[in-house]
Amino acid sequence: MTASIILKDIYVNGIDVRARADAIKKWFIRQGKVRGTAVPILRGVSFEAKQGDKIAFIGRNGSGKSSLLKAICGIYPISSGYRKVEGSVAPLVELGIGLDPELSGLDNIKISFAYRGQLRLYSKELEKQIIEFSELGDKIHLPLKIYSSGMQARLAFSCTVFQDPDILLLDEVLAVGDKGFVAKSKKLIEERFKDAPISIIVHHSIDAVKDLCNRFILLDQGRIVAEGTYSDILTKYEKEILSL
Repeated sequence: MTASIILKDIYVNGIDVRARADAIKKWFIRQGKVRGTAVPILRGVSFEAKQGDKIAFIGRNGSGKSSLLKAICGIYPISSGYRKVEGSVAPLVELGIGLDPELSGLDNIKISFAYRGQLRLYSKELEKQIIEFSELGDKIHLPLKIYSSGMQARLAFSCTVFQDPDILLLDEVLAVGDKGFVAKSKKLIEERFKDAPISIIVHHSIDAVKDLCNRFILLDQGRIVAEGTYSDILTKYEKEILSL
């Protein structure tokens, strides 16, 4: 199967948290209904990706970059538009989705593969690599619920990055853990990014992804505002977005 992504005029809505907070206050006073105001976080986004694409979505905080990744992999439902994603997806977006706190770290490795539909790739050798990379040692046999947040993040990261997806999605926070773990994580991520048929990264700094990508797309206020070369997008980003 050939990996591909097609998005046509998609919208994704979020909740206005201030409006929801006001509604909750009114509920306590009047015992009325709690209502949140839907606000668009992606507005009519259209783009396509094919095998060989290494794409960087660039934009300020709040521009919709992470939301776009979550829409691609199905974490966020689209409120309107068309989405078609062909191929297995490994999202380094929200680490730990699908893991069970009651089960051991070891059991959760297999769950992670099953959750992403890649159980056919699971093997004892791959399991060993994940355990070694996560640096959890014998703690891998303990329930996930007693792990520290750092241990949970290392396990979730290792489970995701060792899968062999058709489409790799990376948020700008590329690694977790201490300095040594971060260094080896970034090295592995760069290797996986180059090897995956389609790779997408979102970042607020275009310079940080200059050497990783062959397509650069600028997002602002939930919309795609430009696509072009590194130089084109750098100029437009600095002059028209960051200067505002």
